[in-house]
Amino acid sequence: MRQADGQTDVPDVVALVLAAGKGSRFDASGARYKPIQPLPDGVPMVYAVCHTLLQHIDAVSVVCGPRQEAVRHALAGLPVNLIHCPDADRGMSASLRCGIRHSPARVGWIIALADMPCIHTNTVRAVASRLRQDGRIVRPQFQNQPGHPVAFASQFRDELLQATGDEGARAIVRRHPEALTLIAVNDPGCLLDIDTQEQLRGLGKTGGLFAPQ
Repeated sequence: MRQADGQTDVPDVVALVLAAGKGSRFDASGARYKPIQPLPDGVPMVYAVCHTLLQHIDAVSVVCGPRQEAVRHALAGLPVNLIHCPDADRGMSASLRCGIRHSPARVGWIIALADMPCIHTNTVRAVASRLRQDGRIVRPQFQNQPGHPVAFASQFRDELLQATGDEGARAIVRRHPEALTLIAVNDPGCLLDIDTQEQLRGLGKTGGLFAPQ
């Protein structure tokens, strides 16, 4: 696994996977750290997210908090960068700022969440392609509902570095509605984040969400 500090070339597009949250809704005790929990097929959640992104994006960085070694183990074998965020407890924006600072990109970033393992590779391809075609802010939508991952062109770097609280980059999208491109996708997974253990168990009953796309 490559370390972020070891990068010498600046890639065009970087996918940032935010995996530093406490996941208190998933397990208030913290005993079951959400990003590394196995899906119905046995694959750790964060591994599934990164594997999907790597189908169309060469550079993937995973932003971790205090459970960095557990995430590293869950990602064993994947060519991703692991970034430690020392102030991850300050909210999602802290992880976002850390990821942007340590993952320079010429064209822009695709922001993904470690608890959204059902996104199709076709969705990633559509978002990445539009970003590379001079898209400024790119977001997939399923049945008119905006989903993830969300892409930001490099022109928004300064604003991404100023994000605060748990809102992440949503404030930037609101400030720049003229820059937003929505791409219709046939992918319910772009709306599905796993907040609870019940949701995770229920995935095994949906049939087909984790089939290769």
